[in-house]
Amino acid sequence: MGLAERAGQLVKSRKLLIILAIILAIVFLPIPPLGRPVEELDTNSNFIVIDGLKIHYLDTGSGNRTFILLHGFGASIFSWREIVQPLSMYGRVIALDRPGFGLTERVDPSKAPYNPYTVDGEARLILGLMDALNISRAVFVGHSAGAYTALYIASRHPERVEALILIAPAWRSGGGGLPRFLLSLPLADKYGPLFLRASVPSLEKILYKAWYDKGKLTQQVIDGYKYPLNARDWDKGLYWVMKYRRAVDIDLNSIEVPVLVIHCIHDEIVPHEEGEQLCSLLKNLTIQLLDNCGHLPHEETPEATLEIMLRFLGIGAEEKPGA
Repeated sequence: MGLAERAGQLVKSRKLLIILAIILAIVFLPIPPLGRPVEELDTNSNFIVIDGLKIHYLDTGSGNRTFILLHGFGASIFSWREIVQPLSMYGRVIALDRPGFGLTERVDPSKAPYNPYTVDGEARLILGLMDALNISRAVFVGHSAGAYTALYIASRHPERVEALILIAPAWRSGGGGLPRFLLSLPLADKYGPLFLRASVPSLEKILYKAWYDKGKLTQQVIDGYKYPLNARDWDKGLYWVMKYRRAVDIDLNSIEVPVLVIHCIHDEIVPHEEGEQLCSLLKNLTIQLLDNCGHLPHEETPEATLEIMLRFLGIGAEEKPGA
């Protein structure tokens, strides 16, 4: 064998070794985790452990009526900042970060007693939170994908629901699932979260699309939405939501409680026609359309949204504590 032939074989061997090293690195090298423990990020609200999951929530106000606020996909309790305090004048308000979002702990579903990233698992956590806080029944206020969870709870556990207020409800799906073929790819569980890290600019574009009046989408609001990206394993939590949260059977005909739908005519994410179609499927539904807002009426037009909510519930100024 000549020197040239040996040199060629040596080059091929080195290439094979490099390829093998890359494959081994892809398969076995761990991806460094992101973020800090959630309890280090917020000292102004509360954490409680329900079924092994540390839930981040806000609890304010008092009275005979309780409101439970469920935010939409990619949001957190920050989304309710404009109406929490005014609403707390009329009762107790609980706002929580749904599993996979905000500052609620990201728990590996394979190590949990049940999967908190499914619709049923999320509902179990919410009911567990209600039990821990001594809440037997509440008005559920759900936005977008949070409205889907509220509908599910009302259909399966009607005794826990006084009324439903659905804001821009994404009621046709569980919210944000990844295509099955992507999840079936080798190493999807390892590199799916890494892909989401790189997708943050795209997530910002979705937020921009959610607002009708772009002037109200200030840097402070953007920073508020992005703050949970400081949480430990936020990328894994979002991946688990997108992997496991799928549409489930909801018997809309079984829902007897009063239902209010609030929608904006300029909603580019969930068109208001979606909310209008619920009218033919629910027995006791009232719908209100708002102008000058997009997918987030409780943020863009909070006063009008709150007024509609209170009128629907038959609440007047005389019901304020101390009035």
